Amino acid sequence: MSELSNQLKPNQNLLSQPRVLTNLAKYALHMAEAVSEGWFLKGAEPLINCTGTILDHLQHPEIAKMKSVRLCSQAISTIRTVFLRIALLHLWELDDLEEEAETVAFLEQMNYWQTVLFSSETQELPFIKLMCHLLYKKLVSPKRTVQAATANLWRMLLVQKPAETATMLTYAMEANQRHLSMGFMKLANLDNDAFLGWVDEHRGELDSFFFDALSKPWEDFVAEENRRTEESIKNRLGKRKEKLKRWQADEALFDNVLHRHEISTSHSRSNTHALERMRHQKAVQDQQDNLAYVMSSYDKLDKMLRRPCGLLEEDEASCRWQLDETEGRNRMRMRILPDRSTQQHVFHPKASVSGKTTPSKLKIDTSLARASTIDVAGMTPSATESAFGNDRQISRATSPGLLDGTGQDTPVPEEDFEMIADPREDDGFEDKNRKVMRSLERGDQVQHLCNVSRIVGLEACEGLLVVGKDHLYLQDNFFQRSDGEIISVAQAPTEERDPYLQMISGRETKIRRTQHSSGEQSAWNWTWEDVISISKRRFLFRDVAIEVFFTDGRSYLLTTISPAVRNDLYAKLVSRAPHVNTPISSSSPSEDSWRLESLRNPEETPQTFGSKFANVFSSGSSNAATRKWIKGEISNFHYLMLVNTMAGRTFNDLTQYPVFPWVLADYTSEELDLNNPRTFRDLSKPMGCQHPAREADFRERYRSFAEMGDDNAPPFHYGTHYSSAMIVSSYLIRLPPFVQSYLLLQGGSFDHADRLFSSVEKAWQAASGDNMTDVRELTPEFFYLPEFLVNINGYNFGAKQATGEQINNVVLPPWAKGDPNIFIVRHREALESPHVSKHLHQWIDLVFGFKQRGEAALEATNVFHYLSYHGAKDLDNIEDPVERLATIGIIHNFGQTPLQIFQRSHMQREETTHRARRLDSAAESLTRLPFPLVESKERVFSLIYSPKQERLLCAAPLRLNIPPTYDRYMEWGFADSSIRFYDAASRKLIDLMEHPHQGQLSCATFVDSKTLITAGEDCTVSVWNVECTSKAVEITPRICLFGHRTPVTVLAISKAFSTFISASTDGQVLLWDLNRNDLVRKLDKGAPVECARINNITGHIVLCRGRNVALYTLNGDLLLDQRVCDTEDDAVVSCAFYEGVGNEWLERELVFTGHKRGVVNIWSRVVLSDGTWHLQLVKRLNNVDSSREEGTNFAAAITCILPMAQTVYTGDDDGRVVSQLHATGAIPEDKQEWGCSKDALYGVRVWK
Repeated sequence: MSELSNQLKPNQNLLSQPRVLTNLAKYALHMAEAVSEGWFLKGAEPLINCTGTILDHLQHPEIAKMKSVRLCSQAISTIRTVFLRIALLHLWELDDLEEEAETVAFLEQMNYWQTVLFSSETQELPFIKLMCHLLYKKLVSPKRTVQAATANLWRMLLVQKPAETATMLTYAMEANQRHLSMGFMKLANLDNDAFLGWVDEHRGELDSFFFDALSKPWEDFVAEENRRTEESIKNRLGKRKEKLKRWQADEALFDNVLHRHEISTSHSRSNTHALERMRHQKAVQDQQDNLAYVMSSYDKLDKMLRRPCGLLEEDEASCRWQLDETEGRNRMRMRILPDRSTQQHVFHPKASVSGKTTPSKLKIDTSLARASTIDVAGMTPSATESAFGNDRQISRATSPGLLDGTGQDTPVPEEDFEMIADPREDDGFEDKNRKVMRSLERGDQVQHLCNVSRIVGLEACEGLLVVGKDHLYLQDNFFQRSDGEIISVAQAPTEERDPYLQMISGRETKIRRTQHSSGEQSAWNWTWEDVISISKRRFLFRDVAIEVFFTDGRSYLLTTISPAVRNDLYAKLVSRAPHVNTPISSSSPSEDSWRLESLRNPEETPQTFGSKFANVFSSGSSNAATRKWIKGEISNFHYLMLVNTMAGRTFNDLTQYPVFPWVLADYTSEELDLNNPRTFRDLSKPMGCQHPAREADFRERYRSFAEMGDDNAPPFHYGTHYSSAMIVSSYLIRLPPFVQSYLLLQGGSFDHADRLFSSVEKAWQAASGDNMTDVRELTPEFFYLPEFLVNINGYNFGAKQATGEQINNVVLPPWAKGDPNIFIVRHREALESPHVSKHLHQWIDLVFGFKQRGEAALEATNVFHYLSYHGAKDLDNIEDPVERLATIGIIHNFGQTPLQIFQRSHMQREETTHRARRLDSAAESLTRLPFPLVESKERVFSLIYSPKQERLLCAAPLRLNIPPTYDRYMEWGFADSSIRFYDAASRKLIDLMEHPHQGQLSCATFVDSKTLITAGEDCTVSVWNVECTSKAVEITPRICLFGHRTPVTVLAISKAFSTFISASTDGQVLLWDLNRNDLVRKLDKGAPVECARINNITGHIVLCRGRNVALYTLNGDLLLDQRVCDTEDDAVVSCAFYEGVGNEWLERELVFTGHKRGVVNIWSRVVLSDGTWHLQLVKRLNNVDSSREEGTNFAAAITCILPMAQTVYTGDDDGRVVSQLHATGAIPEDKQEWGCSKDALYGVRVWK
């Protein structure tokens, strides 16, 4: 009503329209009924105001004369009737005593509407009677204000309606009351007080008149109004009942139709509902996965910005470092990578006994964590590789989280993405293989699924191994139920999970390994060509594990729930991996044959008919690796790693970690004398018998236990083991992830400082004589990894109680000169020394051979706790859960004796004096051939020897031969900035790649036949996947790496360590990780680098800057920076390492530098008396110009060097290829006599 009034005020011209007046009359009549029936509480006054406004406007002379208004007289009369009825009704409702103010206000309002109330149109005498009756009631009110307001309205009535009022009063009063009529008529001339005084004087007579004579019309009016209201209510109720009946009939009809529809379509609807629900759940999951992927990508970008050489580069000194899992030559894990996860635990030493440590204050971490990547439960939205480079690994997000609040770079676990469904509905909404299918490579198909657990150190991460048609997939934190449903591990039924792993992981710990909760990826995939070896393994002495090795140097130990499942999985994997099914061929070795030789178990090696036939008639029972070691063809270290591998020892399980012997007994001398037998430990005896008195004590212990006669606990010499998880983690405590494993065993804090590994000498003394509970051996890291001796992460190990000495780096023997690198070199030299080579077979007999068990072990004082041997107890047959858990704890923590692989005495190594001399020991005898092998008049850019073709392959600048067959080559430097591929035989164009960089390529190199690295003038480095078919060479981008600010001019790669370096014109050198396609570290910046190489054996990096040569370790430690040029105008143009021909021990590390004017210098890395490293000149090779009588060198610089076992090939700027040979006899003077022929493209074919 208020809105209607507001709309009519500015648009009063609408009131002249008949349709509007008709509708207003109907509306007013409806509202009057609502007010009369009590629907519209306090609605009388708004209705009076609304209708009064309308009537007031229509009474204007100019409006009333309008034809359209005159035609609507009936509607106007209806509105006026409503106005008068509501006015009478409200005037009657008001109570003078309780509603005095409201009564006065309404009377004044009626006075305001006097023109409408008493207009000329209101000619009805009954209304005058009713109004007078009600007004008199208010006139005799006890309230003076009400009387005054009523008197004012009386006066207006007498003024506006004098004739009607006089007529009503005259005819209604009796003869004796006529004077009262005259009294009322005089009211217009009197004031209120006088009139009210007159009324009081004649109160009795007036009451008789108004309450008797005029009450009858009012009662009739009220009765009529009540009758009308009742009829209206009855009519309305009747209509409602009829309408409700119609609604009920319609509802019954609808229910009937719906019921019949439900009966006929229930199956279809249930299917549609299930389908749509599944689609909805998939859409929600896709949204979560996409969000996880976006956050993961953002996290990668953030790390890229904050890493070294990034726009927001952070201080590298604050970076934490961890040991990488990539294995190089001889299975050495040498790389130290930055731990860029946001989770940075602060490990504390154990409180001292005196309790003087300052208690840490309770602190609540209110900081918000950054988003993380790694174990995100989501999957990437596509199976294609990320532009940030995941190297065939599916990036998770890791979740970046979605954002977890733990302050750690952890991917969000699967349960954080759990769908909340209607509890009345089942959870079978999802496609059973959807989570797996999302991670498949395009076009691949799932052929087999298996629940596995990935063993990492001391922990087991459950997941799913997916055997695809073209790829192998490993996904953490997924589980396949018995009904085929793929769910998260947390949702997996307990009875279907591996109970042994649950027993291990059920221990209460205060710290979790960061490898599972940090930024490590939780899903990987490889092509079947990347799987290089698969071996059966044991876990907890159960035949339930397999170890899978890959060409990138990484491996994973996977366990299954039972031996049958393991064997079935092993058969499926072996049948699909081509490398595993192919015997190693010595005539045509593959690119990864060197890695395959160090991994394969002879029992699992596929054999050809010829090898089987030879084994039948072979007199010896030893395998090929043992025969090679006996002949001195492989090093002691390599053979020990092979033996450990054959015995099931693995880097992935700390309880079965590879074990190496103590070889030295001298840790106090200033210089190490390897010619003195007393320098070495007694390898024929275990560590517990290095001193006779100690041996006697252990023998007495055995006799004491034997006399007890406990059948359930056989007697033993040693209550501890020489290799256990605690021993390994304590040795490697300064490096993650071993520090986390140590803390896991120690309950979250370091042990007392006095019990930590802090000194090599003290560790030897404790293990060899001082401590009856210590008989530990060493780990492989003691012979190749100097970083484990240095507290590179600055952990607080505490201080010794007696001296207060702070534990930091490991204290080295005096002969190490305080340098961990010298210790490693000297220790490795001791391992490869003649004395150790002569006696190493005796130690092998103790640990891996016939003295490991039985009477031989008893005689050798080499018996350990019976549960440390395989077969002592079958865990599957132990019914008592308490006993089973205790047995598992002993096996898992005490130590496990390796598998016995030699049943008879191991053969002794032969003397190596008659072994053919190679370059590392005979470089001084190199002699140059009197003629060049090739003279192409074009700079020799590279030299490669192909064993398959028996050819020395030469390449000109801007050209690379494509491995492994080298029957094609790549060229660049064209005007269109393209890369072109040609057939080597026909020189026809095979394929072309336009604009791989913005601008020209500055350099390029092949890592192997599948990977190409290029650098361009745009300061970027790109890694490409290479696929060679019979008719084409296709390269697809894997990742583009950023970090340089000037063009890159030098690239050097190491396939063995999956590492390469790039050097730019501003002298910036960056070290990259090929497995993760990420920057590892910056090397020292200096002058521009002319050439660089990485040693695939030692990992050393040589950088040649002008006249200086700098030698770094694989982990960026500078060993030396030495000037190697004699004259000011000389410079190093090329360099190379001699890396041997197999896995033999190299007596010297030789570095070759090519200089201007045809000079090649051979250097040997030595240690001076003051403990500094130095390059010692071994041999100078001159490229003599025989056409000159004075015998001077050619002026051309040496541009490339290829050292081989017996020969050194060099190429120069003028296109000459020269050979330097061992002086083993007469040097041929004729090219035909030597036997070499020039090829137009390849270079030369050489045979000897």
